[in-house]
Amino acid sequence: MKNTIKYLGVLALSLGLLGSCETIDFGNENLNPNQPSKASTAALLTSALRSLPSHVSEVNGNMWVQYISQVTYTEESRYSTTQWSYDGWYSGALKDLQEIIDLNTLDAVAYSGGGTSANQIAVAKILKAYYFQFMTDTWGMIPFNEALLGVDNITPAFDTQEAIYTAGFSLLDEALSSMNNSGTLNGDILFNGDMSKWAKFANTLKITMAMRIADVNESLAKTKYTEAIAGAIGSVSENIEYPYLSEDTNDNPWQDRFETREDYALSDVFVAHLSNNNDPRITEYAELPASGGEYTGVPYGVANPNVLQAEVSFIDSDIIYDGTQRGGVIYSYAQVAFTVAEAAVRGWTSESAADWYKKGIQASMDQWGISPTDAASYIEQSEVKFNSTKAMEQIATEKWVSLYLQGFEAWAEWRRLDYPQLTPAPDALTGSGIPKRYGYSANVATLNEANYNAAVSAQGADNQDTKLWWDIK
Repeated sequence: MKNTIKYLGVLALSLGLLGSCETIDFGNENLNPNQPSKASTAALLTSALRSLPSHVSEVNGNMWVQYISQVTYTEESRYSTTQWSYDGWYSGALKDLQEIIDLNTLDAVAYSGGGTSANQIAVAKILKAYYFQFMTDTWGMIPFNEALLGVDNITPAFDTQEAIYTAGFSLLDEALSSMNNSGTLNGDILFNGDMSKWAKFANTLKITMAMRIADVNESLAKTKYTEAIAGAIGSVSENIEYPYLSEDTNDNPWQDRFETREDYALSDVFVAHLSNNNDPRITEYAELPASGGEYTGVPYGVANPNVLQAEVSFIDSDIIYDGTQRGGVIYSYAQVAFTVAEAAVRGWTSESAADWYKKGIQASMDQWGISPTDAASYIEQSEVKFNSTKAMEQIATEKWVSLYLQGFEAWAEWRRLDYPQLTPAPDALTGSGIPKRYGYSANVATLNEANYNAAVSAQGADNQDTKLWWDIK
């Protein structure tokens, strides 16, 4: 009985305390030490960077510019898929980057674990510009201004490519003007926090964007190119590549593809071009057939190539199985040099187009480990030597060769420049030619119908044949 009274007394006292206080602080008793109580901006940056491989080492662009074809399952080279979803970019990398910007803007001190606030925001803006440029160059009009608002707007309007490019330039300019070169940056698996390298990334992206719009807004293109060219990568040693590892969690996507089947080999179109021009890079781009003989490509875009795997040249095994050395190139010095050559042809600079064209070829040769003697012999061939009467065709063609396996970049440049002249897949399953864009996924038309209809009305039919804003040739 006494114990009962005692317990009732304690209970009454406890209830009295609860009634007299609005809140009670239980300290850390209910916190899980293994679950962070706030977002890690360093982890968000790492997550956003891990989306790069799905862009820089993808298949479609490489297929459509005819670097590669398929031995058995030929549907991709025949344009079988017409609708593609961009949802994963908004819910993944772009969401992570926007959160980095928002959290640092809200409370820079609280999120200083990710590094200097200015650098976190600057890098997030650079990557936003990069990913949005890739997306708009793939689909055309996409949500931008009303995107990344979550439940506040689940039916965002689509922005024009022109508006997205203008906004992208602004993001890059803001990043370049605000980054702190003596500050820190954590979670950076690309450059290990080296802000000078991020500045080169931003400027290289900026000149790439500038040249992409040269035919539709030359004034803006020239201005942005002029602002950025001195800060772009300036040697092969500065090539920007995704740092693939040998371990499965972050290895080269080409290795994963070849684990399940050997189906991606060089196309007969690309092999013929390399062979006919005695291009020494073929030894680094491809393997000799297992059965012996000369480099042999797979007939491109046909339903039944009628070839055996042992009789064709697959992607060089060093590329497939050792991506730590030849992984996903994001930007190369060769690409920059050809851009300078084009700028000279356009009259944007007084530099020699011929010299920069030669530098572009040499940079590509150096990138792939070709000997100086073999590189010089190639450059001096009559069909390769610079000819001012067909300068743009030569620059575009050599840029195409140098962008090997940089699928989306090569696809964009081929659409813009229209060289080399490629023949569509003979047994194409859809469309009237080589795809010019991705079609929107069915969910877009269903869940965001009004804005989808407005975009289609402004841009053109939602199919792979509709040209993008900058593709006017």
